[in-house]
Amino acid sequence: MKKLIYSFLVLFLMSAFSASAQCGDDLLKQALKEMGSSQYIKDFTVEMVKEKKDTKTGYVKFSVVLNSNTQYKFNIVNGASNAEKMIMQLKQNEKLISSNFHNGKMYDEFQFVCRKTGVYHLYFSFKGGQEGCAKSVLSLVKQL
Repeated sequence: MKKLIYSFLVLFLMSAFSASAQCGDDLLKQALKEMGSSQYIKDFTVEMVKEKKDTKTGYVKFSVVLNSNTQYKFNIVNGASNAEKMIMQLKQNEKLISSNFHNGKMYDEFQFVCRKTGVYHLYFSFKGGQEGCAKSVLSLVKQL
């Protein structure tokens, strides 16, 4: 009986690790590859999970300091099990600056030329409030 319980426990733990592996290092490697020739600055791991009482997921927010006269690139790679692609928005003082979702079309990246040094906020969400994960990379394209 103990062997049976241990077997179920091992199977459960293995399935939990394989589910989180969908948003692991392989996804980050892909995001870094899609970064191209720009210079790596920072990466973001986003995991959206619904709580039992919620009907939708909310958003995840990260803060970054961007320098003036600099061109940045933001790219995102979605987890294979995502029902839809994740929306990435760059805001300053709650004002939308740029996004990978524009005119009803979803993009895997966007570039931004920063004109004013300051704290900017990256928001990640799903249009339909779905669950899922993604990796995003912020990189430096060039200084102007």
